[in-house]
Amino acid sequence: MKTILTYISCFICALSTQAQQDVLFTQFAYDKLGYNPAYAGTHDHISLNAIYRNQWLGLDGSPSRFAASINFPGLDQNLGLGLHFDKSSISIFDKTTLQGSYSYKIALNKGNLSLGMSTSLRQFRVDWTDNRLRPPSGFANDASVDQEIYTKQIFNIGFGAYFNNEDYFFGAAIPRLNKAIIDFDSELDTLQATEARLIYLMGGGKFSVTQDWELSPQLLLTFAEASPVQFELSTIAILRKKYHIGLNYSSGGSVLNPIESLDLILGYQHDNQIFLGMSYDRTLSELRQVSSGSLEFILNYRFNRVQNADIIINPRYY
Repeated sequence: MKTILTYISCFICALSTQAQQDVLFTQFAYDKLGYNPAYAGTHDHISLNAIYRNQWLGLDGSPSRFAASINFPGLDQNLGLGLHFDKSSISIFDKTTLQGSYSYKIALNKGNLSLGMSTSLRQFRVDWTDNRLRPPSGFANDASVDQEIYTKQIFNIGFGAYFNNEDYFFGAAIPRLNKAIIDFDSELDTLQATEARLIYLMGGGKFSVTQDWELSPQLLLTFAEASPVQFELSTIAILRKKYHIGLNYSSGGSVLNPIESLDLILGYQHDNQIFLGMSYDRTLSELRQVSSGSLEFILNYRFNRVQNADIIINPRYY
């Protein structure tokens, strides 16, 4: 069991390591709706996506994140709609986000440009009743800590742009424009904690190497105010449009070691509708002394449009 000071230290360490950003997914290449609202309706078929991440295995109270989304075209072929649910936690702190996205697609000579908007409701929660918290002198002797559950809700809006064709894509998004105060007691006469305003830039594509092999490099850049740029760089090889194997380089470890992890990605396209994937991150920062790495699992399902007898021939994830 950890003491209360250990949990607070873990929380502060996570904030500094992630530069006050969201916990990023290693398999971001398969889950773009959570980063850019303009990705809604990119494909002609309804798709369901679920992804779970357990970060820093072996460290009690380490971050975890689960996200699920539905992405579908609207009634008009130029419209796209998406719904995204996200829950992440670290120690006694967690946040839950429900986000709706809308996009409008513009046909260009070399591809499609989508402009998107999102609205989100995010709840922050801290549970000081957690029985894992054991201050050395006990809660009764520390009047500054109330054994209660605190919550706070924040409404926000975001915008994004996304361009794609059969060969490549790129996009930019600001998921939260409102730099909201996230303190649970806003009346305290102290410095106030606020959400960092983020900018996501992404790009990549897919090209044939041989008749059987394709290569898909993808990059995700995260810009946060008063924080270093963080990036995820993946290269995924695809064999016969079915077997995925790739490597991902993740930055943002620490000041002393800017490399967070080197990651292995494995995926299997069971058929044209079902995709299963997993990744293992080998931590390279100082946290490797207490953690054996991170694990992630993803499931994607795409529905055929029965009314038009459309069949998905070659599923793409951009």
